[in-house]
Amino acid sequence: MVKKNNEGLGISGFTLGVLSIIFAGYIGLFISIIGFIFCLVQQKKNKTTLGKAGLILNAVGFILSLIIIFYLAPMMQGMLVQ
Repeated sequence: MVKKNNEGLGISGFTLGVLSIIFAGYIGLFISIIGFIFCLVQQKKNKTTLGKAGLILNAVGFILSLIIIFYLAPMMQGMLVQ
């Protein structure tokens, strides 16, 4: 009998977590929210290490995106205007 591996959402969420860090900003914010939801659903169904790592990566991507959107972008815009 073949054991079915139910880690699809965890792997997808982990991948989206990595992408949310790479594309930090508006796109990364959107990706991190979707990835966090995927990992959260995965952890409720079947706890996996990739799901847990994905939750952490998506949280980091979300915070990094907020920092870029609300702190770094206005600061850089102020430098460019002067």
